[in-house]
Amino acid sequence: MEHNPYDILGVTPASSKAEITKAVAVAMKRKQYPVDAIAKAQKSLMKPEERIIADYLRPILPPIKRFKYSDLSALEQPAPKLVLLPQLDGLEPAIAQASQQERLEREPLPMSLSELMTEGITACKEGRYPKAIKYLEDYTQDCTDKNHKDYLQAQMWLIRAYQMGGQLQRAIALCQLLSNHPHSQVQTWVQKTLSMLSKEVSHV
Repeated sequence: MEHNPYDILGVTPASSKAEITKAVAVAMKRKQYPVDAIAKAQKSLMKPEERIIADYLRPILPPIKRFKYSDLSALEQPAPKLVLLPQLDGLEPAIAQASQQERLEREPLPMSLSELMTEGITACKEGRYPKAIKYLEDYTQDCTDKNHKDYLQAQMWLIRAYQMGGQLQRAIALCQLLSNHPHSQVQTWVQKTLSMLSKEVSHV
């Protein structure tokens, strides 16, 4: 059974984006859930249209407490009322908007290489990993100078975005491509990162 994003990150529906970002770091350290589950939970709660779905799927009834057979006092309590969430009124438009957003993310972005690079790194730092992946993938595909330092930096940030976004196999594959880089510092970084990614994969 798939857990609700709120339960995975240990936050409430009233939590802000800053609190959710902080909870992601705590969940990563706690390692109670796989990295991809944590990343998926963060994505669900960061996007308003997906957060509506998480709110809808979150149980609204209080848990039923166990009681002894000899104690029937709990039966005298009034039954909890079912309350329909007002957000459900706009659930279908929200899903349609989310689908449209995903289609837009797959289309090439009308931005210069420098803008793609800057936006990709910023999105990665802010925890917006799907956006970071889109920006940085477009940059690496459009960049013609594969030996430029910015191209290398973009690849390293893309590996980070893949990792935090739960796409560990892509992160490993891209990291392996850098293993033959002539610079010794890059090779050291690659070996350290590959070791870390391999450990994360083994725990998933």
